[in-house]
Amino acid sequence: MIYTAGMPEPRRTPFPVAALDWMAGNDPRRVLDLGSGRGRFARMLADAGHQVFCVDRSTERIFRLTATMQSRLHLVAQAESLPYADQQFDVVTSAESLHKFAPGLVAAEIARVLRPGGVVSVLYNTRDDTVPWVKKLAKILQYVDPDAMRGAYGQDSVHALADSPYFVDLEQKNFRNWVPIDRAGLIDMVSRRPVTAQLDEPDRHRLLDEVGSLYDSYARGPEPLLLPFQTSCWRAVVDHQQLAPPADDDSGLEIPLTF
Repeated sequence: MIYTAGMPEPRRTPFPVAALDWMAGNDPRRVLDLGSGRGRFARMLADAGHQVFCVDRSTERIFRLTATMQSRLHLVAQAESLPYADQQFDVVTSAESLHKFAPGLVAAEIARVLRPGGVVSVLYNTRDDTVPWVKKLAKILQYVDPDAMRGAYGQDSVHALADSPYFVDLEQKNFRNWVPIDRAGLIDMVSRRPVTAQLDEPDRHRLLDEVGSLYDSYARGPEPLLLPFQTSCWRAVVDHQQLAPPADDDSGLEIPLTF
């Protein structure tokens, strides 16, 4: 089932609040966030009143999250081998990180730690190049990096999750978001791309000058341009039937042991 949300106001948060509410619900939940990274999504969850447990492979990132979120609920761990007992969480989230995990292993682990009726929720952000100036920006970047601003990044991992036997009732909802960006911010965004940094100095200056000229041709100062994103979200309900232990079988051979 797919829904499409209307255009919200320009946002200042890393992800749209409406997307977060759809993924985790409005009431406070016990949430496990996988691959938390810098914690942008996790902090939004905590600010919304949820009890958030972060998992990441990086010791440095977990150390920073513990300090910034002022909580000791976060652990260095592999998403494919979670250090939690069964059925501990109402929601498991993954914001732009699910593709980093082994599909078969992580699906079983997510299902294992979810409570009955619990939900797995996944989010991916992509820039929306249906807007004319963004379409031109994509062409400029793709001249030096063919993979720049391509859609559906990481979304194959969601299909792998949906194909597992552990989840049912997969739903999707898309949110369009508009992020204000000024000339310096746009040039900085392009300059920080790895491919840009690898260019020869003349080619790098030529690329950034072209990006600046594009901004000047569309901006109507003093207002910044609005950079559109599409946030694609999925959620599915856990099905524990495939995780049930096998029934006791009394037909096996019993060998008494004496000591």
